[in-house]
Amino acid sequence: MANTSKRNNESREGTVFYRRRIGDWLRRYIIELVLVALVVAFVITTTVITIGARSAFREAKDVRTALKFVGTQYYGANSSIFDPSKINGLADGAAEDVAAVSTRKGKVYLYAWDEKDNEPLRFEYRKGLYTVTYIADKYTGKTGEDGRVNQMMGHWDVTYSFNVLNYDTE
Repeated sequence: MANTSKRNNESREGTVFYRRRIGDWLRRYIIELVLVALVVAFVITTTVITIGARSAFREAKDVRTALKFVGTQYYGANSSIFDPSKINGLADGAAEDVAAVSTRKGKVYLYAWDEKDNEPLRFEYRKGLYTVTYIADKYTGKTGEDGRVNQMMGHWDVTYSFNVLNYDTE
């Protein structure tokens, strides 16, 4: 009996090898792989959406400039680019003129126009799943630190959306 207690109390020196079960290793590897794939997919999706939003924003700024340019042409012809009776808010032929000047492929919806300064007060530019909304500071009544309305700036809002449901009546 003394021999068995002596063996149990003895410490073994050296490296002790043990065998892991393959199922535990495989389960952990698959979980880590799925988590890494989800993080990479999230980062790639966010990057692609952000790049598209920045591109749509740049195009909307070009459209704003084109609206001012075409509005000046219409003003010179003693008419207005803004026609609130139309769905897109643009007079006949104005949408084509804006597209030709800006060389952009999206759709423009003009909601408010400043006849005095001949510039857009509120419009939307839609391209694909991106919608860029511009609201001029004059339209919202916001002023700068000096109390004046900044003529060049406004509020820009870029949204990314897709239709979940779309119902059409027949």
